[in-house]
Amino acid sequence: MFWHLAEHVSEEFLSFFDHQSSLGNVMISSVSFWEVSLLVKKGRLEIQDLQGWKNEILEHSRVRLVEPTVDDMIDSTLLPDHHKDPFDRLLAVQAQREDARLVTRDTIFTSYGIDTYWI
Repeated sequence: MFWHLAEHVSEEFLSFFDHQSSLGNVMISSVSFWEVSLLVKKGRLEIQDLQGWKNEILEHSRVRLVEPTVDDMIDSTLLPDHHKDPFDRLLAVQAQREDARLVTRDTIFTSYGIDTYWI
């Protein structure tokens, strides 16, 4: 799958992620695509073809795209101010709504009661 392109990812995690994807248990927020695109624009990430990268993910895996709702956007502003990043606040609300584990190294999400997993 597409996550095999990632650096510094353990074989154990890749196996786990492939299995979860095959079951249809992997979700990606559309907000994450926006955030990655902004990081590429700033030169903090390098992806040559953002549209192709996005298409590869959505067409060749069983990930489910999660769109933020108006309620998610409003609720993200109502969270306690543990995190100031509006992207991360929106991801926190979406993870809560979906009762999902968030793959992140950012430990601040546990302040919102969100289960996290890092590779």
